[in-house]
Amino acid sequence: MTRNEAREILMQILFEMDASKNLDNDTANTLAEERLSGNHITRGKSLLNSIINDIDDIDASINKYSKSWKTGRMPKVDLAVMRLAVGEMRYSEDIPDAVAINEAINLVKKFSTDNSARFVHGVLGALAKSNG
Repeated sequence: MTRNEAREILMQILFEMDASKNLDNDTANTLAEERLSGNHITRGKSLLNSIINDIDDIDASINKYSKSWKTGRMPKVDLAVMRLAVGEMRYSEDIPDAVAINEAINLVKKFSTDNSARFVHGVLGALAKSNG
């Protein structure tokens, strides 16, 4: 399993948990153990737990830099991708912000609408510039 494949699975876990209104660490840990492999399990669980524990602050940061949509009205895929990217920017010291943003754009190009890449790039780019 590559890091990109693991990232895609983490985004899907965040999406599913948000859609089911079940953002909790136990569910995240169970899903990560079921779907990830190798060293991605430990890293994935740690990242998911950090995101879930800090979800209100992450969403507030996304809302601050989103000019058109707030998290409650965003497409769920875009929101899951941005939550993951912000989590990587904040909690994964081995991943530069530019890489987290680029990977987020690749995910929305694959899973979301044509307009999502520009939107996600704008929000994450502004957030990264603010060190937020």
